[in-house]
Amino acid sequence: MKYFTFSLDDGTIYDERVIALFNKYGIHATFNLNSGLNNYTWYKGDIPITRFNLNDVVKLYNGHEVASHTLTHPHLDELDEWGVIHEINEDIVNLNNIFSRHIRTFATPFHNSGEREISIIRKHTLLRSVRLSVIDESFLRPIDSYHYKVTALNIDRALELINDFIANKEAEIFIYAGHSYDFMLNNSWDKLEELVKILVNNQDIKVVTMDELTSLLFS
Repeated sequence: MKYFTFSLDDGTIYDERVIALFNKYGIHATFNLNSGLNNYTWYKGDIPITRFNLNDVVKLYNGHEVASHTLTHPHLDELDEWGVIHEINEDIVNLNNIFSRHIRTFATPFHNSGEREISIIRKHTLLRSVRLSVIDESFLRPIDSYHYKVTALNIDRALELINDFIANKEAEIFIYAGHSYDFMLNNSWDKLEELVKILVNNQDIKVVTMDELTSLLFS
């Protein structure tokens, strides 16, 4: 069996359309959320990108995994150890309270977290997995659950790689990471649905959350 995971960051208003598509096809994804940035808006050019107030969208994420993405989305490598611990554990506490769930997985903000941050997470949090923001197109499982890497960061690359993933007998995992607003900015909703159809129509691929992936590979 091969495993595919959607790991989407930031909790923006465009998660609603992504989740509607995933629910249509009966698949589950992981959404990495920042509990300290409710209603925060920033701009991609002239286009506003707005985060949800998470307290208002608890039911939206039903059936999908909620994961930590830090409290305020900082560059973790620029923080001291206490700062890293605070950003992650405070987010976990908040998400636990908002969603009434046990938060078990984490996705790093930006591309510059490394072994120091992984060591801090292992030592000072109850998280069981970390998804980094670096690319690995090998389709192979990492050395452990704290070293997941991203197979594709955009939908075009994912569609380029998916046939190789299917054909490669040694392939085990494919992690798609990005943001729901990417599909809006690139007008690529149809490409996302194309990828989802490929996945659900292939009996050798199981779409799982990050937490499910860790249970399957490392439990």
